[in-house]
Amino acid sequence: MTTMLSGPWRLQTRTWVLASLLFAAAVAARLAHPTLHERGDEPQLETSIPNQIGNWSALASPLTQVSITQGNEPDINQPYDQSVLRTYADDQGHQIGVAVAWGKHQRQEVKIHRPELCYPAQGYAVKQLIDHTFNINSITTQQPIIGKRMIALDRNGSMEVVSYWIRIGSIYSDSAFKTRMHILREGLAGRVTDGLLMRVSQKVPVSAEPSQLERAFQRQEQFAADLVRSVTPATRDLLAR
Repeated sequence: MTTMLSGPWRLQTRTWVLASLLFAAAVAARLAHPTLHERGDEPQLETSIPNQIGNWSALASPLTQVSITQGNEPDINQPYDQSVLRTYADDQGHQIGVAVAWGKHQRQEVKIHRPELCYPAQGYAVKQLIDHTFNINSITTQQPIIGKRMIALDRNGSMEVVSYWIRIGSIYSDSAFKTRMHILREGLAGRVTDGLLMRVSQKVPVSAEPSQLERAFQRQEQFAADLVRSVTPATRDLLAR
């Protein structure tokens, strides 16, 4: 026999169902927009990255690099809280541009900009972009850091070779899709991750042979490894967590 609920009981049941749905929606919203926990020990990249790295010295008048920052506040165009752009030279006359940029909160709408997108936005054409495993280990996993090697041409025909990696929280991202998925998973778990871009670059002649390009990439990788080794443990955690 079917029991029919009277008016007041039917209303109370609907109220509880509605309340449960609202509570579930509130929990989902809380997970999707987690509380931000500020770092109490923010890095000071400008002072923690040394001006002398092995036999490389920072130039007093650095070369102009492809920009990684716009404005002063983290937003969709400027996702960094701190950044350092320097040019280093060795005793043989080689010069390397270094860009280190850190953002404390990586979100879907505010996250590290990938160089293969920044360079074209500033007039370069990406000629080559390949995955690369660096001979530099993550200090957490002891696994080699993954990133990219890139060759880009500017409007005037000069060429630039670029090596970079992007760290989002505890992973090294080699694609925009993986970055978005990691940020989404961390957000659903109630965590907001930081992010870091490590980029080294050199200008080379357009006529450079493949062997010259490979030597430039190897020089960049060795420089990056020396940089990671030369900084304090706290800064090393940012660069190669």
